[in-house]
Amino acid sequence: MSDFVKLLLTVLFVLYSGQPCYSEGADVALVVEIDFGEDRGQPFGNLFELVNPAGEVVGGAGFLDVYNTRFRNDRYKVQFYVKPTKHVAPTIARYPVPARHTGLFIFDIDNTVYGWAGNQSTYEWDISKQQWLPSIRYAQKNQPSGYGGMRLSDGHLNFSTAGVFYNDALAIALPKTGRCYNYYYAEGHIFFFHVDQIDNKFTTRIYAVKWKPGDPPVQDIASAVSTTCRYPRTTPFSWGQHKGRVITVGNYGGIYTYVDGKWIEELEGSDKYSYQVYSHMHYNGVSYMAQYPTGNLFAYDRGVPIHIKGWPPKLAEVSASAREAMSMGIYGGDMYVGVWPWAELWRIDAKQRNWNYITRGFTHPKLTNKQVHPYEAEANQQGLVLNHWGQRITSLVPLGSDLYMGTSSKGLDNWTADRDFLPREQADQYGALLKLTLPGTITASVKWSDKPIRLHFHVFPDRIEIRHKQLRLGLSKIDQTTYDSISVAAPRIGTGVFGPTDLKSVRLVD
Repeated sequence: MSDFVKLLLTVLFVLYSGQPCYSEGADVALVVEIDFGEDRGQPFGNLFELVNPAGEVVGGAGFLDVYNTRFRNDRYKVQFYVKPTKHVAPTIARYPVPARHTGLFIFDIDNTVYGWAGNQSTYEWDISKQQWLPSIRYAQKNQPSGYGGMRLSDGHLNFSTAGVFYNDALAIALPKTGRCYNYYYAEGHIFFFHVDQIDNKFTTRIYAVKWKPGDPPVQDIASAVSTTCRYPRTTPFSWGQHKGRVITVGNYGGIYTYVDGKWIEELEGSDKYSYQVYSHMHYNGVSYMAQYPTGNLFAYDRGVPIHIKGWPPKLAEVSASAREAMSMGIYGGDMYVGVWPWAELWRIDAKQRNWNYITRGFTHPKLTNKQVHPYEAEANQQGLVLNHWGQRITSLVPLGSDLYMGTSSKGLDNWTADRDFLPREQADQYGALLKLTLPGTITASVKWSDKPIRLHFHVFPDRIEIRHKQLRLGLSKIDQTTYDSISVAAPRIGTGVFGPTDLKSVRLVD
């Protein structure tokens, strides 16, 4: 075969596959066999860490599970990261939502980022076109408050106003009266809140309905285990799991935990003071809750969570009052936290020694501690609550080689003539999608299987890759010095920043 024909075949292969063509060169390869076992809705957790001769962790892989305000991320995303040997400043790109909304909450399923703009619209991010498109999967008319769906085993669980469906077949019939909202699936149960009005009195209950794929549909939830919330119209902002316990926190601060077939009120709520939790995530062996009004993280084991003061800190230029740690995520092995009301983004690594300020989600207004929230005077003039134009990083979603963030005002709204007080380029930072990029991290979608699967983690002198059955799931660029540091590292199975391993088995393959 002539060199010309070889070149032509190579070009045709690249064009057909859509994948860049690289010379392999020397690589560090690690093959990990995993068995998912039964999918109970659990976080799958750690796969491995890479440890250098000095005992330092220089890389790792695992499955991230985080719930940010209304949405849970896709649990079937595996993240592989290696630590750069020198400091690299992140690149940050900003993309406004396609309509004039003031807020955007993002979540992901498979290889798609979805954007929820409240009762206005739901969008999906086209990675190839780098633009928003109307969502086909989540039509707004059928999208309740809370996460609209999730992957479960080899199917898809969908939460809607018509009921809970698994692969388009009814799983749970909802009550005929009242409203159900903020769904969650864990430990083989479907959880949700239900508010109803009887004799002009509102009552809110939290249900745990036992169901798993293959079960017949539950037509009546009367026999499900439920608890009545202390305050009517209680709304949760987060769900989480810890050591077989399923936890939710209401907007009055009540912590409700489902364990051993019963509900426990671990912290009594109050209508006299604020205590709200907006995010729940495991990181490096600790179960964290992100809280308002401290703007700090709380460590949860069981009972009342422990306040970790100064986690994350605040910028010197802003007020210490009414702060809200709202969103959490893992990217590059580090924990990121978004904080209201100035949309601060903070990062801490697994050694958990120093917090680093990364950026703001907005470029305006100028930081000040003379007032608690941005644009308080404008909110007053418009007849809005004082903190209406406070600035949020609503959610953090790692996907591909990037970390995506959504921004919002306090409430999800539309720009109207009587409120449009900012230049368009500044106004469009409310409801924007931000993309942060650093070298050395891949977050890729993996399909469930009832048999063990093998994932291949490759480190080349210029990039890292995840592969499955020779199909490349993703890549990220690195430099030669980072490659050199990884080439002398050894794998340690079952440990890492992603939380306890909850797979049937994980093993290295020689």
